[in-house]
Amino acid sequence: MSKISNKMKTLFCCSLVLLVSYFTYFHHYDKPSKAFYDEYYYITHAERYLHGIVFFDVNPPLGKMFIALGEKLFNPNKNINIKEPTESTLLYLDSNNAFSYAGVRFFPVLFGFFNGLLVFLIFYGLSKNHFLSLMFSSLYLFENSSIVHFRGALLDSTLIFFSFLTILYFIYLYEEKKEKTLINYFVLGCLTSLAGSTKMVGLILILLFVFLFFKELREHKHDRIINKINKFLKRSMSYLFGLCVVFFIVFYVNVILSSTILDNDIKGNDIGLMMKTKSLIGLKIPSEDYIRMVRNKEIYNPLKIFIPMRDYFNLIKASQLFLPKFGVDETKLGSRPITSLYIAYMIAVIFIATQRILFMNTYLLPLFFSFILFFLMFNYVFEKNIMKKDKILYISIFLLIAQIFYVYSYTSAVTYGKYINYLECRKTRLVGFWEDLCHR
Repeated sequence: MSKISNKMKTLFCCSLVLLVSYFTYFHHYDKPSKAFYDEYYYITHAERYLHGIVFFDVNPPLGKMFIALGEKLFNPNKNINIKEPTESTLLYLDSNNAFSYAGVRFFPVLFGFFNGLLVFLIFYGLSKNHFLSLMFSSLYLFENSSIVHFRGALLDSTLIFFSFLTILYFIYLYEEKKEKTLINYFVLGCLTSLAGSTKMVGLILILLFVFLFFKELREHKHDRIINKINKFLKRSMSYLFGLCVVFFIVFYVNVILSSTILDNDIKGNDIGLMMKTKSLIGLKIPSEDYIRMVRNKEIYNPLKIFIPMRDYFNLIKASQLFLPKFGVDETKLGSRPITSLYIAYMIAVIFIATQRILFMNTYLLPLFFSFILFFLMFNYVFEKNIMKKDKILYISIFLLIAQIFYVYSYTSAVTYGKYINYLECRKTRLVGFWEDLCHR
């Protein structure tokens, strides 16, 4: 009976999380009916997929293919002639606001919606406490900045979805007492690759392989050195195979969806004049090899996949030179899973920040790492109070959640892009030193 009761509690909590997540993330996701932030670019990329036109972008293809898939499935703009996105790198929408976002936003918002469930399951996997996991899921369910980003045709909700899946599977393996199999490492590699195939920053999750393997070493510390080396080679190869298979499939699908190269793209593909390093002088994207590959109808040949992949990595290298530099201080190192993910990510970000400016969505992944850290610290510090079911502690948790919900509701008009007048805008300023501007 206890097991059935525990399953029922889990099912109830999951249902409640999904219900709240629906109203905060998914409900009326096609509103406002105006493009914002990088939607102009990613909707353009989706339209190019739908028209089979080759394009290159610094982000890997997976997230943009989901945006295109949503438009393909729902096809809400079939009566609108969207010609410009196939001929330029920026979306131009008609002035009548006839363009529907129901298709292009569907999968990013769907992933944002399910992320709430994954947050709860991660917290429950770490604590085995339904109440705490449900309450602290509010950190995600009412997080205004992620709601704004995850309700748009952007890549971040897809990145977070596959990152949460990877972390959840890692927690399962880490807590599992049975010996890990090669299939376990292969699946972990596949999940990591799905995150990295959406945005390259997702590859920070490769650290989870290291933590999992060293846990196995501790459990078999008396094994002979040769056995440990043999085990490491087998597990690392299985993990790398999972990484490579998914990355290969994603890029292969990306290539076969793009069968046409526009003349304008070929004429403007020489970015060598903009390069500041000799190694990139004369770089062409797409390269002559890729142009020849497309024109000779060789896009279905898997042996040719290295050509567009080479062009893509050349573009990543080149793109670092187009953004202004910005310096920051160094940070300190730390250890332990999850914690190490956060620290390693921030160190990587700090290094990148010395090469170029960073945008706000760069910090969304470590933001959610910090939620997990906060939850772990709370359970560690108040472990005895939690076991005793201290009433004061539980009241404090309710007050914390009430504060989170208050901040969410206080700025919800801005979050969902609703019209507010000047006086209402002034009221949304929680503190006086915020430099936000309200226009009459």
